[in-house]
Amino acid sequence: MKNTVFVLILVLGGSAAHSQSAMEKQLLDLVNKERAKAKLSKLEWSDKLAQAALAHSRLLDQHQDLSHQFAGEPALQERVGSTGLRFNSVAENVAESPELEVAHKSLMHSPGHRANILNENYNAIGIAIVQHGSQLFVTQDFAHVMASYTEKQFQDAMITGIKRARRAEKLPPLDILRDPRLRKAACNQDMNTDKMIRGLPGAARLVVFSRSEPGSFPHDLRQAVADAKVNRMGIGVCLETGGRNGFSHFWVVAAFYPENENAQP
Repeated sequence: MKNTVFVLILVLGGSAAHSQSAMEKQLLDLVNKERAKAKLSKLEWSDKLAQAALAHSRLLDQHQDLSHQFAGEPALQERVGSTGLRFNSVAENVAESPELEVAHKSLMHSPGHRANILNENYNAIGIAIVQHGSQLFVTQDFAHVMASYTEKQFQDAMITGIKRARRAEKLPPLDILRDPRLRKAACNQDMNTDKMIRGLPGAARLVVFSRSEPGSFPHDLRQAVADAKVNRMGIGVCLETGGRNGFSHFWVVAAFYPENENAQP
């Protein structure tokens, strides 16, 4: 099987760490050189992605075949999510070859695999190589890994962004209160805003949404923050974990109060 390579691709869109071997480091360097030539940021090594990749490479070796999911094996998204990694997109390349550089060149000459390696959305990679005789079984797991936040960290970042947006509108700062009633509504994912607002005396507007990152605001929130008639705001944030799928996000409920209202949020 000298100079023969087999490759397979899979893309999806949201135990102890695996120690990086010399071959895995070499393949990581080859991948990042390709990205540098394409003027893309390098991929950071992820022990959690490598952990998922190792479990799969062992199955490639066991079955002496290429597949993205063997009988009884969880799908890629679940395999990566079960490591505790927080991500919103994930992809996988697998290959079999007697030589590492042959495997890499073959992946780069395959449009789908090349697209994974040069995907500007991905920021992390884990690689696992299992050797069986003269053959190497290679798994590359790619992901767009997101920062992990506690509810408080996410809420604080939201409040900071809201204050910044308010200043950009050249409006007086909002008096912002962390409201446990709104957090409860966020955790319940209660979309009945008419019902919720009746339980918030003086509230003129309610905005409910979910986000994975605190930096982007929906149009309704930006509009409410830019309202000159509003001077007070209540906010509640609740984390909905992604479980084994990894796609965790935060629910946010924000209530806005006009300046002429005497009722407290």
